[in-house]
Amino acid sequence: MLLAVGLLAAGALLTWFAGVRVGYATGLAGTPGHLRVEACTWEHTGGHRYPHCSGIFRSSDGTVVDPDVTLDSRLPIGSTVALQRTASGGYVGTGVAALFGWLALSLLGLMALLTGILAVYGRAGVRRAPRASRVLLGSLGAVMLLSALIGGLAGVAGAF
Repeated sequence: MLLAVGLLAAGALLTWFAGVRVGYATGLAGTPGHLRVEACTWEHTGGHRYPHCSGIFRSSDGTVVDPDVTLDSRLPIGSTVALQRTASGGYVGTGVAALFGWLALSLLGLMALLTGILAVYGRAGVRRAPRASRVLLGSLGAVMLLSALIGGLAGVAGAF
């Protein structure tokens, strides 16, 4: 039963978290704008190097200017990156790679939710999960993998 509760909680949290970011990645939520990259630094932690690039964010309508935005990404100095400013003042990338990446994570959350529900069914004495639930779980998995593939390919294509 603890496993079912854990799956339900993790699924709900992941679906909510990634689903909100899908809204930002599509431009349906937040304040659209661009960040002009002015400087990049590298942080050395545990034998690894992590990039931090900073610059000025300007909203598309000019009402928001944030002079000190830092992204944990490697970006060319002088480049311009499309971002959405979140309600909490954070920033989320936009575009195909971001959209399909967040979509894949939200589908993973839905799969965890459905698996938790099926685990509860199993504890309730149901010997076999309904066929429709198993088909739905498989379909979610297939679409999640396809979304991850598209997001990954778009991210790699955008890196060059």
